[in-house]
Amino acid sequence: MRTNFELSALWERLAIVKTLEFTAESFDSGSGWNGSGTGPVAIEVVDSATLLFHETGQWSPPEGTPLNFTNVFRWTALPDQRLIRLEHLRFGKTHPVYLFDLQQTNTSRWDSVEPHVCSDDLYTATLECQQDQLHLDWTVKGATKNERIRYVYS
Repeated sequence: MRTNFELSALWERLAIVKTLEFTAESFDSGSGWNGSGTGPVAIEVVDSATLLFHETGQWSPPEGTPLNFTNVFRWTALPDQRLIRLEHLRFGKTHPVYLFDLQQTNTSRWDSVEPHVCSDDLYTATLECQQDQLHLDWTVKGATKNERIRYVYS
């Protein structure tokens, strides 16, 4: 049986994130989400179980002009369930878009409990702690999507 030590260690690591890098790849989906991005992450501590990631930066497609991006993600620790919840706050704090809950599957890895369903698409994720970085890998599968987004938080 796992203890909350692993959840606490992950929570402490999330709380000190300063930067992000990501790459997006589309595989035969035609969405055009190929590219990479970098930027700072400002952490807002809402309470002992809630962190907001305010992400800003530049996304660069393989061809074309780089674009500025902003995102706000809410991470919530659910220690009684031994889960971490991730929500996107694109519509504000009072109207979060629930993405998924992550559960620990080994000493350094957390996997989405169930896929997030958005129309015909399924979003899943894996979060791995690797040295001083957190690697969050997303996959998006659907009738018109086949994509992978790899985040590295430092």
